[in-house]
Amino acid sequence: MDYELNYAGADEFAAVAQLDGASFGFQYSETELRDAELDVELDTILVARDGRQIVGASAEVPFELTMPGGRQVDVTGLSWVSVEITHRRQGILRAMMEQQVRDRAARDVTAMVLTASEGGIYPRFGYGIATTVRKIAIDRRAALVAQPVSDHGVVRLLTDEARPLLPGLYDRWRRQTPGALDRNEKRWEWVMLDRDYQRHGMSALFHLVHADGYLSYRVRTGSNEVGVQNVGVVFDYAPCTPAAHAALWQVLLGMDLCARIESSRVPLDDPLPFLLADARQVTTTGLADGLWVRPLDVSALLSARRYAVDVDARLRVHDALLGDATYRLQGGPDDATCARTDADADIDLHVSDLGAISLGGSRLVPLLRAGRVRCADERLASRLDRAFLGDVAPQYGTGF
Repeated sequence: MDYELNYAGADEFAAVAQLDGASFGFQYSETELRDAELDVELDTILVARDGRQIVGASAEVPFELTMPGGRQVDVTGLSWVSVEITHRRQGILRAMMEQQVRDRAARDVTAMVLTASEGGIYPRFGYGIATTVRKIAIDRRAALVAQPVSDHGVVRLLTDEARPLLPGLYDRWRRQTPGALDRNEKRWEWVMLDRDYQRHGMSALFHLVHADGYLSYRVRTGSNEVGVQNVGVVFDYAPCTPAAHAALWQVLLGMDLCARIESSRVPLDDPLPFLLADARQVTTTGLADGLWVRPLDVSALLSARRYAVDVDARLRVHDALLGDATYRLQGGPDDATCARTDADADIDLHVSDLGAISLGGSRLVPLLRAGRVRCADERLASRLDRAFLGDVAPQYGTGF
């Protein structure tokens, strides 16, 4: 069956939200519906129609993405991706995904990004897992700072008054963090709403603010036969310097009546364990895929980043939607160029695997060992693997 694809009209936001909510198992209240207009722009929601009924939706959200080395590229994030339960397995999702890839490529967008509710959906459209989300738990009462920060006055605890301070600090953080996405004014309004429905039984947001970073958290209250057993949950995390990082954590770990600290914001290579007398107190409780990247303009994407070691290689990128092509990548710590070439390739890989390694969050060699990447020269593959690594693990920082 053929479905009409176009963008939602001015009076159709409620219908799109109803589809989105039903697809994920909830219903929007009137307040939630009004708030959701901060999350997406109506005229960027691609919809599929069966007659007059909206049966599929996929919203496009513009972002700047920071590459390893600090440069930013324009990307389009996909959100609110949903198909009516009565119309699934009929090609609607594929039609929307393929049209959006082709449209964004024609508009010179460098890449598309998303976070996935299910892991098996998006590789076939060219998306690869580019960052990892780490969930941690800390026994706060046993987590002692090895070398306490002497100046306790550098961190302030703020609530609503933090609003004018956080955007500038976040912008500093995201410009130095590979994989990080920017936040425009509407996104900040969305992040700071702090409605009851966003708290899930926890407190309002508290913000620990330093001149060079901040950390936002909620408190989940609880108790047992021993006494109060509250849990502090970190929701936003933007330390811009090692000094800010140490000071913020020292204050948070000193929170009385709190038995545990939990977060899904602390990256894999965060120095937190090395600040503690016992590094084992930072326990990884889960790992999940984070940001997925779908390259559109391979030359622009790979030219925008910096590489850990000098590399000169020809990559054959297989892309069923935009066409296969070979690119010569020449790069190093200071600069990089990437352009199409007619020469024979050194390495063959799918566009989704290029997306996976593009930020340094996935390794090339494991993909090679899994048979997803082909390269006859093991030394070249090893060097390219090291070249794609960044100084720090990528993290996207902003949900959408």
